[in-house]
Amino acid sequence: MPSACPRARLSQWVDDHPVVLINQTAPVDRLRLTLGHELGHLCLHSSEVTLTMEEDATRFAAEFLMPEEVIRPQLRNLTLGRLHDLKREWGTSMQALIERARDLNVISSDKRTNLYKALSNKGWRTQEPLSNELIPEVPALAQSIGEAMASKGLTREEIASIAGFSDPSRNTTFVAQERRLRVI
Repeated sequence: MPSACPRARLSQWVDDHPVVLINQTAPVDRLRLTLGHELGHLCLHSSEVTLTMEEDATRFAAEFLMPEEVIRPQLRNLTLGRLHDLKREWGTSMQALIERARDLNVISSDKRTNLYKALSNKGWRTQEPLSNELIPEVPALAQSIGEAMASKGLTREEIASIAGFSDPSRNTTFVAQERRLRVI
């Protein structure tokens, strides 16, 4: 599968905490694949280095974002129009969808090549349509939990303590915040 995002990215464990650094200016479809890939590294490679780490993480991301059982029937008879529709539905790049179809043996290598040629002819290899229209997911569970706890009368400090934050002023997970650069 093509690189999830050509920009710098990193994931590693720091003590018991997973840390992922990414360039959030990437298009949503590429960002989602990058995050899935880095999550794969965190889940699969926390204790050992293997020769297939990158391939493993890419397969993890593909299955996480485009589960075989659900997407396989949708990948038949791929055309540019169909890829456009699937990109909107799955939130992944057309190139990731092509690679998923090939990896699942739904399309042949020749069909894969022809689809890439069609993307190139339209100038979509470097900038796909819809990328700027996809809405990024915003995690809501932690904030909902924090709001529920606050509605029961708990203070910010009490919520931070329950959540295991030693410094309540740094507890940004359980309270609504304005968007800014952050480590996830």
